[in-house]
Amino acid sequence: MRHNRLPMFAVLRHIPFRNLWLGQAISEAGNAFYFVTFMFMAGKLTNSSATVGYVGAAETLPFLLLGPYAGVVADRFDRRQIMLLSDLGSALVLLLFGACVLLGIASSIPVLLAVAFALSAVRVFFNPAKTAAIPDLAPPDQLVAANALSSATRNFMQMAGLGASAGILAALYALYPTGFFLGAVIVNALSFLGSAYYVWLLPTLLPPEKEPAHPWTEFTQGLDYVKGRRDLVVLILLLALFRLFVAPFWVFYYAANEAWFGGKPSTLAFFEFSFVVGMVIGSALMGRAKPKRPAIWFIVGLGLSGLPVIAMAYTRDIVAFSLWNFACGILIPVGDIPLATYLQQSVPSTYRGRVSSVEGTFATGVMPIGMGLGGRIQEAIGTLMGFVLIGLGMTGSCLLGLLDRTFRRIRLDPSAL
Repeated sequence: MRHNRLPMFAVLRHIPFRNLWLGQAISEAGNAFYFVTFMFMAGKLTNSSATVGYVGAAETLPFLLLGPYAGVVADRFDRRQIMLLSDLGSALVLLLFGACVLLGIASSIPVLLAVAFALSAVRVFFNPAKTAAIPDLAPPDQLVAANALSSATRNFMQMAGLGASAGILAALYALYPTGFFLGAVIVNALSFLGSAYYVWLLPTLLPPEKEPAHPWTEFTQGLDYVKGRRDLVVLILLLALFRLFVAPFWVFYYAANEAWFGGKPSTLAFFEFSFVVGMVIGSALMGRAKPKRPAIWFIVGLGLSGLPVIAMAYTRDIVAFSLWNFACGILIPVGDIPLATYLQQSVPSTYRGRVSSVEGTFATGVMPIGMGLGGRIQEAIGTLMGFVLIGLGMTGSCLLGLLDRTFRRIRLDPSAL
């Protein structure tokens, strides 16, 4: 049918979705500008890969602690207001951190841990609200395109931000380290304010009315809904195992840069830039795909993404290492986008936020464990074997999905293709 062949950008004709997309684009550029800088400085301040892992653990811990409530909030209150408050709160945290930089206390490890935790504690409420809102802002027959464009935009703006951090911030670091850090913080704070403006333009996004209940009761209702669907249980378990292996990746990224590639922030940014270029291309390709069987796409896409990680272990050339990052980036959207569309399509609006929070609590909640252990694992087995372990774990966790018939056979409704 003709409408099935609409290009990915056709969904931008719908003004509400376009406003959400514009806000996301601005915010993601700032995030990329800031993320590499934050992790790099955490390592440089202490000369310890373990510190990078601890900061990463602090950044992901709110998903475990607050994730259950974030989904309940998304299913109870106006999703537009939730996203708006999350953006404004994120900007406030970063502006306070910028003040710490100016006062010369940002180098304190407790400050770094507190900022990483606080920023994620505010951001944890954004994604369940956004995920639940997309089906209300995009036509049903363009849901795959909307998710693909959202993924492509996130990755493209990360690519642009990383390109800037590889150039502008690397030069600034060589001349003025404090300005390097402060510049990244301010840019990201401004990006959240820009995102807030476009979220403010969205219509009211109220979930279906229902009897109010205690937040924990509502979360357990969402958990019961997930437990009643074997496909969701298997998916969340597989994602949790996959992300447990992915979690310490940045620890080994940092260690490889220090030991193999000279230890410059521009090199780290270039590696991440290569990965995101692959993500952009993979997302764009998925915008034209017809993934009828999302579980198979998940197993193939995310499963194969572990192989380039293994190859990184044996690569000492910057260009070749970047190419492996690029290959990994192409494969991630192949697994992610079909399953994101399946969840939005198959889960009723009443439960979307809570199912997203259950996924976040269990699948993302394991990441502090992996992050926290990453530095110790790196010290115990070395950087080379660490990459091998991560790659084998990523591939193996996805292949386990082949063992469950119910999961293997899930299909997208043709209306989303």
